[in-house]
Amino acid sequence: MTSIRMAQHYDAAELNKLNDLFNGEGCNSVEAITESLKSNTQEIVCVADDGECLVGFCCGQIGKSMCYPIVYAEITELFVMQEYRRQGIGRQLMEFMANYLTQQGVSHFHVLTFKNNTVAQALYRSLGFADTSEILLDKNVPLY
Repeated sequence: MTSIRMAQHYDAAELNKLNDLFNGEGCNSVEAITESLKSNTQEIVCVADDGECLVGFCCGQIGKSMCYPIVYAEITELFVMQEYRRQGIGRQLMEFMANYLTQQGVSHFHVLTFKNNTVAQALYRSLGFADTSEILLDKNVPLY
């Protein structure tokens, strides 16, 4: 049975392995993930734990703009290991995150996914997310 819980700093090594599967090997380090879990107050991370290892994670961030009266959250990452997919774990992670964020005063959610990730889009739509007319533009800026 898989349980969903908040990530802890001692999950960093397993989260790094999952992140390697999700974003490509070497994308981050155990040390950087440990530090982020300990000190990044912007990010919320929950994990799916099957009792032996972590099999998925979901990350979110809370935001507030002076332009709007609402507190919003962006679901920034959702990943479930291939062999654990189609078992409702992604849905459980999203529902856990949404419940946690709602308790923090969040009343609006954003989620981004690739245009061709139709499986994720179907999950998000089944959870009440709707397509928008907005377009995400991206830019990398070199640090000096």
